[in-house]
Amino acid sequence: MSQEHSLWRFSLDAYSHAELRSLLLEAQDTAGADVNFILAALWLARHGLALAPERAQALWQATAELREQGLAPVRALRRTWKHIAALQPARQTLQALELTLEKQVQDRLYQALAPAAAEGQASEEPAAIDVAALTAGNLVVLVVSDPGAWHLLAPKIEAQYLAIAGQI
Repeated sequence: MSQEHSLWRFSLDAYSHAELRSLLLEAQDTAGADVNFILAALWLARHGLALAPERAQALWQATAELREQGLAPVRALRRTWKHIAALQPARQTLQALELTLEKQVQDRLYQALAPAAAEGQASEEPAAIDVAALTAGNLVVLVVSDPGAWHLLAPKIEAQYLAIAGQI
């Protein structure tokens, strides 16, 4: 999928908010959460949809190879090279590759989730959607490596997202 879809546009907009971006990166680094999955959970809530735990697990499995064998090693190498001046041009290339891989993960998530989002958008009145409850519920079901750290960070992400949701 080469065009920019609504999940990708939403993610770029959400990630442009420094406070939310900081929390997303903290969740990635301390709780083992995947930023793309967090953004997809927020995007679904915005469309009035709940993310079922089984669906979250299935999507996690469906993207495992891309995340673990593609994205994670590129991110790790880019971070390792952060303070090596001679490697900055190559690091920028890695950063572009990392973004491409992030988009591929999101493309897979979008392909799996877009039909439900389109139905939710068409069938729900905006006033009838409890975005706060959906946001909290969607974040709770995400796969993370450190549930304790995630339990502390998810409410902060929820609160920050709800504070800026009208700007996205």
